[in-house]
Amino acid sequence: MNLKLIYYVIFLMFCIVGCGGCEQEKPLQKVEITPAAEQLAVIFQRFDDDLFTADFTHPDSATQLLYHKYGSFYCDFIEADLRLAPCQDSNVGKMLLPFLKNADILATRAEIEKVFPQNKIEKLNTELTEAMRKWHHYFPDSLVPKIIYYQSAWNNNIAASDSTLGIALDCYLGKKNAITQKLSSEVFPNYKKSNMDEQYLVADAVKGWVAYKSRHHYAPKDLLSELVFYGKLMYVTEALLPDAQDSIMLSWSSRQMEWAEQNEWNIWKSVAQEKTMFQTKVFEINKWFMDGPFTSVTGVPQQSPPQLGVWFGWNMVRQYMKANPSLSPSQLMQENDHQKILSAYQPKR
Repeated sequence: MNLKLIYYVIFLMFCIVGCGGCEQEKPLQKVEITPAAEQLAVIFQRFDDDLFTADFTHPDSATQLLYHKYGSFYCDFIEADLRLAPCQDSNVGKMLLPFLKNADILATRAEIEKVFPQNKIEKLNTELTEAMRKWHHYFPDSLVPKIIYYQSAWNNNIAASDSTLGIALDCYLGKKNAITQKLSSEVFPNYKKSNMDEQYLVADAVKGWVAYKSRHHYAPKDLLSELVFYGKLMYVTEALLPDAQDSIMLSWSSRQMEWAEQNEWNIWKSVAQEKTMFQTKVFEINKWFMDGPFTSVTGVPQQSPPQLGVWFGWNMVRQYMKANPSLSPSQLMQENDHQKILSAYQPKR
């Protein structure tokens, strides 16, 4: 029996059985992590504080101190975020001065201090420490990053590397904040500003870390392969943040979450077609995963939330893992039989 025929048999079973979707229970909440993971200490740093309090009356000395403390993170900030020059260029310190004295940057710096006082930073540290302890539990051979708060000038909200996880606080001041409101609507339309809220910060950071560490598993082939990959990412993120609401994990409002749940079966019928599920046109596939005001796929209403493909993939992987409770998140990432994962999915009618 070929794969296409298997697929249609599975689809017909969905139509006949019509079972419900994912249950509200979250088995991952019950996982007890190892003592070694429980004792893990995570390092937190404030690059923004160190940058804005550095003594730039001696620019070269100031930048050398920052480089020695932050290494590649500092270089990425200089070269990728600000696009000034190679980070070891002798003139970088002087080039930084206009940024440090810019009125909008200074106003944003002041707003960060208001929105993220020390007690709130400590709360974030606690939540992120718990997530990284779970990462160490599930992936004990993988490095746990230093977590660095900084001000990216809205170039990056999350910046992951092999050893660091950067979180740009200026990207989480809130949609209604005066700084956020002043951002160009062409570059930051309303749907992007809605996502610039501190309630999404921890989930965004953890998703960014998981995505970076899982990039070698990404092997796009068709829509199904993309659904499974993003579903895996969301499942592993959920394993690290088992208490987080699904809407927060997806950067959706409660209304968007409700719409997706009520329309799961109807939308899935448009996905569950050979010409859709096995299509290889990148432009068409990306529509299911791109951020935006809605999922811009033909046949999907504009009332929909964006990135429905991420949500479908997550539901698919959740049900697969529920049917295979002995599998660990690391074993899940190694599973490349997409048909096997698809066969476990029963969309909610």
